[in-house]
Amino acid sequence: MKLASIREFRSGVSGYTRKGQMVIVTRSGKMIGCFLPLTITEDIPIELKREFVAKLGSSIATRLAKEKVQEKEILDDFREFKKSRRR
Repeated sequence: MKLASIREFRSGVSGYTRKGQMVIVTRSGKMIGCFLPLTITEDIPIELKREFVAKLGSSIATRLAKEKVQEKEILDDFREFKKSRRR
């Protein structure tokens, strides 16, 4: 396991993924996240996957509500993004 600042993590992320290395990401010396490369996702228990998706969905919904972003705006942005990728 490696300890890295945000800057170090950004610059070294491809190396961490290649090595399959777990990284604790810090900002101002405090842990803000963790990077755990998943080599075989089937090894993750379904309960953990469900909990992760539920928490992620809840977090996204809270942020969207706080910023008053509507579903239509997101869908319109996504359509524009897809069009730009086809060119």
